Amino acid sequence: MRLKWAVATAAAIATTAIGSAAHADELRGFDWMQALVDLDRFARGSASADRSASAQRPSPRTTSSDDPSPHNLGNAWFGVAPRVTLVARDWASSTRLAGDRLSLVETMRLAASTRMVVGRARLSATRFTPFLQVGLGQWRVDRTYLPLIPGSIEIASQLGTGFELRITPRWQLAAEATMTSLIREGHNTSVIPQSMLWSTLVASQIEF
Repeated sequence: MRLKWAVATAAAIATTAIGSAAHADELRGFDWMQALVDLDRFARGSASADRSASAQRPSPRTTSSDDPSPHNLGNAWFGVAPRVTLVARDWASSTRLAGDRLSLVETMRLAASTRMVVGRARLSATRFTPFLQVGLGQWRVDRTYLPLIPGSIEIASQLGTGFELRITPRWQLAAEATMTSLIREGHNTSVIPQSMLWSTLVASQIEF
């Protein structure tokens, strides 16, 4: 009986020692560096997936249909992105020679008093767009509005400023103020005594 107890005790001690050694070998054989690399790779992959999902999710600003200028760097009313236009005025008509689009005051010209090449610089392409312009060419009396004054054509330069305002996607407003300087030499025999002329123009357009 004592022999059986001794054999059983020895077997239990041997089993415990073998299990402890195997467990210690497993702990010593675990690759902690590989585990850290795998964890880092998993974390980076999750972050990239979150960024991709955020980039694909449309923002309220870009999907809003109330903004008539969706490409204005996120600002509905103001911005800074200068654009230049070169325009040829032939009395009552205007032709774009180069650069950006024609302005509303060019497409809706009511007076036929200038034949000039005009350079216009817009501050931006947002809803509210101020501009500056410089022109050189000819000025004449518009007989449509001044039928009692004799016709006269003179060399002139022009400096102007104004703004374009898009109130809604279909309603646009524009204003322009210009200073026209008549270039004269020697004795003045023109029917227009002054050499500096000022003018303003307001135009509105609604698309139906």
